[in-house]
Amino acid sequence: MRKVTVMDLDGLQMSSFAPQDEREELMAIFAAVVYEHGLGLTCLADVARRAGVPLEQVTGHWPTPIDCLLDTVAASTRLLFGRVATAFMEAGGDGPVALHRALSAMLYDLAETPDMTYLSVVELPRLGPLVYDRQERMLELFSELLASGFAALDEEPPSREVVALCIGGGVWEAIYRHAAQRTLHELPEALPAISWVCVSTFFGVDEALRVSALPRVGGDGGRAMT
Repeated sequence: MRKVTVMDLDGLQMSSFAPQDEREELMAIFAAVVYEHGLGLTCLADVARRAGVPLEQVTGHWPTPIDCLLDTVAASTRLLFGRVATAFMEAGGDGPVALHRALSAMLYDLAETPDMTYLSVVELPRLGPLVYDRQERMLELFSELLASGFAALDEEPPSREVVALCIGGGVWEAIYRHAAQRTLHELPEALPAISWVCVSTFFGVDEALRVSALPRVGGDGGRAMT
């Protein structure tokens, strides 16, 4: 199969993937095709043609483009939160640093994989009730990053769920706007503001200022899907 790349409007490479097997290679090709043309104009024959394989080789994994979409988003989300969790744990128990680094890893990872991000935040929600449970799970995973923040509060908030929803919803909207406008390469520029809101909410303004000077925690230019 051909190496998968996604190009920006200037023809520059935006992201590349290092799939571990045929199924993951086809996922990467599917994401690239959808990013270029949209899910409504993508069929599995397009994926087969881009991969240079018979159509049956693709439909053997997924009967329809929606099946491929759901499987690809699930795999990409697992990888994303694995990397975010690693950045969080490497902070060594420093809550503000852990939260800042997790947010940094997330934003840079999403920016460096625009095709997968587009699938997750633009195309997936269009499926409606079929994916509501998946969206809720994604918000739950994000809310887990806020656990150390809630633990640091002197007083219990009226509702942890609502606070987490407000923060998570705001971060989601920032990501969605960049994805919908095809400006995900600019997403890391939102890190200072997003980190400020999250860290200052739980740890105070002084801690938000302290961690804002930390170096970025980003991707490595390629992702092996797990």
